[in-house]
Amino acid sequence: MESSDTLDVIASRIRAAWESGRVCSLVGRGCRARVVRIGRLVEAGRLDPALGLRLAREVEALAFCFAPLPPEPMP
Repeated sequence: MESSDTLDVIASRIRAAWESGRVCSLVGRGCRARVVRIGRLVEAGRLDPALGLRLAREVEALAFCFAPLPPEPMP
């Protein structure tokens, strides 16, 4: 986490984490979607930008709490 974080940067880090296998892709996709939704709320003026950034940072932290699952066997 850096002081120059933006919602887009956080969403990109979450995506990179699931694509590289650092976090569960199921959780990572949901967390990224939440950050994108937070961004829409901020842009619409329905959520304070500082609160939006805090919520996005919480979501990023959550994403890193779930390790990836092993792949399912091929049929």
